[in-house]
Amino acid sequence: MIAFPTSLDMNDASNDPSRFVAVIINNVPVIFELMIPIADFESFLLSDRRVKRFISSRIRELEIKYIPSLNRESFGLSEILSNNAVLQLFIEKIVPRRLGVKATSLKEKINLFFSNIKRMNVPKQNNADIEDRFVSIMRDIDKFHKLRQEYIIAKTELSRRRSVGFLSSVLKDLGMSSLLYLNNYIYELKKKDIGGGVKTYVILRKRYSIGEFFKRFYRPVLSNYLNSMAIVHVWETQERFFSKIIKDIPSDLVQLVIGASKSKRWFIEVGDIGLERRGERHYLYAWTGEFALMELLNDSERGNLYLFPSFKVAIPFNVKKNKIDILPAVVLDPPVLHPFLPSSTTSERSICFGKTTQAYSNISKRGDVSALLTVLEMAINLIKEGYVHGASPYRTLRECGVRSVSYDYLRKRNIPITNIKDKDALQLLKKKWGVKI
Repeated sequence: MIAFPTSLDMNDASNDPSRFVAVIINNVPVIFELMIPIADFESFLLSDRRVKRFISSRIRELEIKYIPSLNRESFGLSEILSNNAVLQLFIEKIVPRRLGVKATSLKEKINLFFSNIKRMNVPKQNNADIEDRFVSIMRDIDKFHKLRQEYIIAKTELSRRRSVGFLSSVLKDLGMSSLLYLNNYIYELKKKDIGGGVKTYVILRKRYSIGEFFKRFYRPVLSNYLNSMAIVHVWETQERFFSKIIKDIPSDLVQLVIGASKSKRWFIEVGDIGLERRGERHYLYAWTGEFALMELLNDSERGNLYLFPSFKVAIPFNVKKNKIDILPAVVLDPPVLHPFLPSSTTSERSICFGKTTQAYSNISKRGDVSALLTVLEMAINLIKEGYVHGASPYRTLRECGVRSVSYDYLRKRNIPITNIKDKDALQLLKKKWGVKI
């Protein structure tokens, strides 16, 4: 109980004993009016603008502290991909562009990527590896678990205060059952039974000035209560959202990024292109498929057709911040010789671009996804279509050691002759092979 002085006498006060009490001061009973009920006082207090501002500010602080990336729709996905810049570039930009699909959200791009994988050999990782690699994600999840623990404590605090009340709990902590507010001081009271309709108390001692009482005892309790309100609000409004985000993080993406980051050798093929890692270098590549070339440069064998197996044409590249460092085109693990590949036993052989070397260099310097895909196409076209008049090959087709075949052999197997754009090629097809054009 807390009471304030009034001008009523004992007779008037006895008409409403639930509202008034008597306190004996200097042997004289003085009537005091009881303070408004604690629950009403607390409701009044919490409606204050300053209190509301405090709660709103605290809510924002808690969201920043505990809830990661609230304004980012793709939380988790972006965090995961950011651990591997090359794979991130491949999934977010190269694959959608190559497939010609306008995927707007990161989730759509990831779904597009996985739904178009033809084959890959990225090794899978165990949970310990995942936790070790994605420290930032695990830290964010840990923050949220800590918030949950605070929520449980805060919920208990609110329940306790609402059932007992601020002042009641303060009095209990101070070992006081009743107090009197008089002349800006708080006095401890003790109930005295003298009969009659009015409850009567005597002053035991002066305890605190009103300022000291609120500063030392009431304000900390109130502040803790308001902080608990903010914690409960943040948890109950964001828990479902955050849990859904964690649930939506695809485990296959986590496994992929971890495996691609830890392993030094792997490949992924999506659609008609692939991404490969060999040591510290990455390659964007495409297979040419089987194709045939017509001899146009060796007069003694003009018009002969030679069958070539599929080549893995690749562009080595590095990702440096927002720019792609595009290196000269190569063929990986060439199965046979080719007119534009040097003689070597290495698994990576540079493609000779001849007169188009400068054009390749100019495009490469742009350092973006468009340039990367463009030079890949240039390299593929050179391997398949570049053996024409004006070219400067290392060797003739026969010197590549591939098989000479007939036009009918190619036609029956639907294998294309890829260098027939040359001005003499169509005439040779008609004259040597009897093709009706």
